[in-house]
Amino acid sequence: MKISIPIALFLLVFTAEQSIAQNFYKNEPLILAEKEQAAILTGKNWQENRWRISPQIAHDTLKLKLYSSMEDVGFRTDKDSIKFKIKVGETKSFYVKMGAVEPAHTIFAAEPFIWDIISYGKERRRKDIRIFYEQANHSYFDSLRRLYPLDQVLIKERTDMDKVLSIMNWTHHQWKHDGNKSPKKNDAISILEEVKEGGRFPCFAYSIVLRDQLTAHGYQARVVYIKTKDLETRKGSPGHVVTEVFLKDLKKWVFLDGQFNVMPTLGGKPLNGAEFQHALSKNYDQVVLSSKDMVDKKEYTDFVYDYLYYFDTALDNRILPVKERYTVDGKKSLMLVPTGAAHPTKIGFWNSVIDYCLYTSSLNDFYAAPK
Repeated sequence: MKISIPIALFLLVFTAEQSIAQNFYKNEPLILAEKEQAAILTGKNWQENRWRISPQIAHDTLKLKLYSSMEDVGFRTDKDSIKFKIKVGETKSFYVKMGAVEPAHTIFAAEPFIWDIISYGKERRRKDIRIFYEQANHSYFDSLRRLYPLDQVLIKERTDMDKVLSIMNWTHHQWKHDGNKSPKKNDAISILEEVKEGGRFPCFAYSIVLRDQLTAHGYQARVVYIKTKDLETRKGSPGHVVTEVFLKDLKKWVFLDGQFNVMPTLGGKPLNGAEFQHALSKNYDQVVLSSKDMVDKKEYTDFVYDYLYYFDTALDNRILPVKERYTVDGKKSLMLVPTGAAHPTKIGFWNSVIDYCLYTSSLNDFYAAPK
């Protein structure tokens, strides 16, 4: 049964786990199984029941797409297991003996992952585009700080980066993700009050709570909707929702994913969304996912990479009646589009129209410092 799994990097050599390497069939390692389901190791994590042992298929091949040049992979049955350290262009094979039938010849074939190389312009900022942010002294944020104080969370933090990581970590651990339920209102206090009653919500709820808590503590922050290149036709969900915050001491925007508790960095420098996509594509090995938790880079890259194509955010983040919020030519959001890419007008999966965005390919428009 052929399966394609994207995986990450590192190491080489071909090794076996336990005493399995002592068993051979046709000069290749032989492992034993009673049940037909097997687990696959990619990176650090075993994926249970990911493979069906199929002796009737000649040279049954698992195609692995590596994010970097080398990686650990493995195969585990209910009786035995084996581990490989494989690099791009290699194939490694072994046999699986199940019952009285001929052993199943199983092959791992490693191919390079094809990164999506995209670019943006750096034209001078359009004078008619401005993004507004709410201030921490608004009465709403007085209430948020009183109801959900973070003084003890931040007491030992000194840099903006450390403070933001702690606020994100607090947000991440307020509830367990549930992609099938939505909060009644889209503000932090309302969401957190529902959480007290057992509410669990999707990615956008994390992004809202994180934005509001960051704003309450003196940062300019915004919700950012990230979308795939094929958002108009994709059969599965074409989007995810994150937060970006402007770090005053570094004078730059930074990507935050409250659902996964992730801040991407390169060389110790936190990255915005466009920089994150570029860093994964060009310098995967050097990207670090900063977090208060242990986060698997391979797993998160599997999830997020396709979404890092289109970015859009509201032009006005102030707490105002909808009719009073800033728009440009009737558009309420700004979408960052790669140079030469199409301007999307619909999202097929949700049967919705994109008629609310201005489009720009300029990083200076989308990542302008807040005024």
